[in-house]
Amino acid sequence: MAMGGAREAGHAASVFRPRVGPSAKSASGKRGIVGAEVLQRRNAKLEREVAVLFAELDAARRRAETAEEAEERLCMQLGEAEVEAVELARAYQGRVDDIARELARAYQGSRGRAAPTTIHSILGIEGI
Repeated sequence: MAMGGAREAGHAASVFRPRVGPSAKSASGKRGIVGAEVLQRRNAKLEREVAVLFAELDAARRRAETAEEAEERLCMQLGEAEVEAVELARAYQGRVDDIARELARAYQGSRGRAAPTTIHSILGIEGI
């Protein structure tokens, strides 16, 4: 009886399977293979495109890092140039103040005589 039950179960399983003739099996099998190949080719193409996009992303990231480093260097150079400009401006202002005081002394000293006619004569650098 156990064998009969197994045979019946096996027979029942085959009853529920759709029966397909040899030509129908080959056509659907070929369609399945062709469909799988199309999907594999499409998948491979998409994977290549993703790889290209990742390479472009990495290149853009490297360019951004390089630009950021360059910006930092330029900011440092600008800061140094500003310090130098302030130092030069202070030195020039000091020189202008010195010349103005010298000019005032020269003018005060010349009050008793004729006022100087040129800045060169005031500064005592004749012949330039």
